Parts: sequence; C-alpha cells; structure tokens
Amino acid sequence: MHDDKSEMFGCEECWPRSAEAAWEATRKLSFEAELIDESHFHVVIRSCSLCSQRFISVFTETIDWADGEDPQSWTVLPITPREASELKGHGGSLTEDAINSLPYTRRSLRRDFPKNEAPRAAWSSGLLVDAHD
Repeated sequence: MHDDKSEMFGCEECWPRSAEAAWEATRKLSFEAELIDESHFHVVIRSCSLCSQRFISVFTETIDWADGEDPQSWTVLPITPREASELKGHGGSLTEDAINSLPYTRRSLRRDFPKNEAPRAAWSSGLLVDAHD
C-alpha cells in the first residue's frame, strides 16, 4: 500500500471538517463489503453515494466481564480504489497486519466509547487495530 499524504479524500458530505459531523456522516455511507465479522472485531468497507469515496471501518471491543458497557472503538479511514480491491482480495484471510499497513499519515476518524464515559469523536492519523476480544 502507499503513502499519499497530500491526496484529498471524500467530499463535504462524507468527510466534513468537524470530527463529530464526520462521525454522523458515516451513518449515511453505503455498505460495500464485509471483511471480518467477529463479535468484538468487525471490519467493513463503506462508500459515499455522492463521490464514491471508499472507507474502511474497524470496530473493536474489549470485554471486562464486570458490569457491561465494555470499551469500544471505531476507526474510519478513507482508502483508494486499489486499497479497497487489495483488502477485498484477501477474502476470509485478511489479517490485522494487512489492515495496519494502510498509510499511517492519512487522516482518520476515531470514535472511542470508554467504559463509563461519553463517546467522543476526534481526528487521528492512520489506523492501528486496537486490542479486542
């Protein structure tokens, strides 16, 4: 995969300036492919119906077996058509290493829902699969 820090991704509808608005925009993205479907680790590709920008969305959850409200996180990263094709090409053998190899300098959206705290969205860089059960 390649590093394309200067490349622009998305449109104002799917990748607005505000992290909170971008999180809300993810709800409107179309489902394109399911890459990993585990109860505490879910990876999908979604796309914008207006500009066709593709995004990889990674959900992780860590179970503490205490009292519910386990920590959850999502990372959404825009990807190129080539990256989408390569990720889908792994079929059922996609690894965390392949996901983590996406460009680390590219702006990503994080939404964290820590235990006993309100969820929050913020801009980040790249994508590193969090711990999960």
